[in-house]
Amino acid sequence: MIVDRNGLETDGSTESILGIEPLAEKLAAFRYRVLEIDGHNMREILEALAQARSTRDRPTAIVAHTVKGKGVSFMENQHSWHGKAPSRAEAERALAELPSLPGEGAGP
Repeated sequence: MIVDRNGLETDGSTESILGIEPLAEKLAAFRYRVLEIDGHNMREILEALAQARSTRDRPTAIVAHTVKGKGVSFMENQHSWHGKAPSRAEAERALAELPSLPGEGAGP
C-alpha cells in the first residue's frame, strides 16, 4: 500500500479536519511494515518498492511524504487544488514551471 501523505484534503489540512497522526505507528499496530520516504525522490520510491516486494511475512505500507502541487508556484501546498482541474492557461503556466523529463523537449 502506498499512502500519499501531503497533509492536505479538499477543505484544508488533514490534521485540522481529521487528525490521523501518528500514521506510521497506527499502521505498525496493524502489523504493517512501514517505510517512510520522500515521495518526490525516485530513488527512495524504487528502494521502498524493492523492500516491499522482498517482505514476505506481513504487508508493507509506504508512506510517501509529498507536497501537493510541488514545483508549480501557484499550486504548491494549496488545498484548493485538491480535485480541481486547471484552466488551459493555468495548465500551460504549470507545465512551463516544471522541469522537462529526460528525452523531452527540443535539443540534446
